[in-house]
Amino acid sequence: MASEKRTRVEIFLPVRTDTAIYQIVTDWLSEELALARGGSTLTTPFTGLYASTNMGRGVVRDQIQILFCDFDLNADNPAHLGKLLSYLTDLRLTLMEILNEEDVWIIYPPITRIL
Repeated sequence: MASEKRTRVEIFLPVRTDTAIYQIVTDWLSEELALARGGSTLTTPFTGLYASTNMGRGVVRDQIQILFCDFDLNADNPAHLGKLLSYLTDLRLTLMEILNEEDVWIIYPPITRIL
């Protein structure tokens, strides 16, 4: 059975209806990843809970979506990992700035695709 190593990138995006920028950014990023990487998937919104550093001990409930895309690279390869981390760090900082969020989570678990 043939297989290939890939890296799945998952971006946790807040869902907001009080401003259009969240939907604009989500649409742009979904399309950008689909065009650049061959496809992307956006989950339906669900509730996330987190302890805000700005809210003291309070727990904040957020509606979030996960946008995910498989990158045709193996994160175990140091050259691939360096490029991936540079791209994801820039993306995370850009999203935090545009959306004015405390944090944006991006994770990248390895996957093996069966061919």
